[in-house]
Amino acid sequence: MHDKKVAVAMSGGVDSSVAAAFLKNKGFNVFGVTLTLGYDNSKDVSDARSVAKMLDIPHHVISLEKAFDKNVISYFIQEYHRGKTPNPCAVCNPTIKFGLLLDKVIEMGAELIATGHYAVISYSAEKKRYLLKKGVEAGKDQSYFLSRLSQDSLSKTLFPVGTYKKNKIRELAEKFGIHVAEKKESQEVCFIKNESVLEFIKRRSDKKLKPGKIVDTKGNILAEHEGIENFTIGQRKGLGIAMGKPVYVIEIHGDTGEIVIGDNPDLYKNKFLCTDPNWISINKPDKALRVEAKIRYMHKPKPATILLKDDQNIIVEFDTPQRAITPGQLAVFYDKKIVVGSAWIDRVF
Repeated sequence: MHDKKVAVAMSGGVDSSVAAAFLKNKGFNVFGVTLTLGYDNSKDVSDARSVAKMLDIPHHVISLEKAFDKNVISYFIQEYHRGKTPNPCAVCNPTIKFGLLLDKVIEMGAELIATGHYAVISYSAEKKRYLLKKGVEAGKDQSYFLSRLSQDSLSKTLFPVGTYKKNKIRELAEKFGIHVAEKKESQEVCFIKNESVLEFIKRRSDKKLKPGKIVDTKGNILAEHEGIENFTIGQRKGLGIAMGKPVYVIEIHGDTGEIVIGDNPDLYKNKFLCTDPNWISINKPDKALRVEAKIRYMHKPKPATILLKDDQNIIVEFDTPQRAITPGQLAVFYDKKIVVGSAWIDRVF
């Protein structure tokens, strides 16, 4: 028996349910927690409660609605107003789940928090650092969204399912007698239900949309638009102009409200500025660094060089141009399976 007390963040889905069962089976002293964040997730709460009852572990509901509103929703809206495309999951993980929730469960007596994320944490005695690695199943790996976690958070976190493939997790669910519906893996924003992103921003923001002009790469004015919040890099549909050929958003100028459109080849760039780097496998580098960089969750990491500008800014240069590098998104840097670090994409050259 372990005497370690572990809080498992439970969504009622198969991954977090198996994580809880697995840890209980290993002899940990387990209790479940489910977050409420101000949008309707009552189904998640009741599903998690049912699983906890079946596993015979305590279950608690923790509300972090105000903090979520301040740290995640405000950020989400502000980024759109600045002409950027936000990544709320990558902000929620370090601030809410592995930040405030971790603090709460430690207050409740837990030593560690566990989730159903597909990623792996290990400790390197040589580096004296906790390492974050890709989950075993490439198609399920969630290390991208976890790349903002601090050494402190990683030291108190377990990812019990990260070393398994999804079909093995389903097998384990059967073995543990867990019969829960597969939670739909959504690419949508969890807090926006039954409305568009634009409708959400209009309803929640105290700022008006930022209108401006749509121009081509030569600066010719083609049309007016009602707000930069309606656009993202690489967008083809909903531009409100007919050019007789496919055209794409290639630049969004948050200061002037100008949207630049061009052809598909115009989307390919290889150099960009990133801010606020979070180094995981290394201390702050003191020279140029070779990595594989990933510029969005579904992007395959590609070889790149990181050049240090100063403590808060780095320049990343891909060996070959990549499509639709998007300000506001997260660039994550890998050394094979190990997450070296991450930084926010600020400007593309």
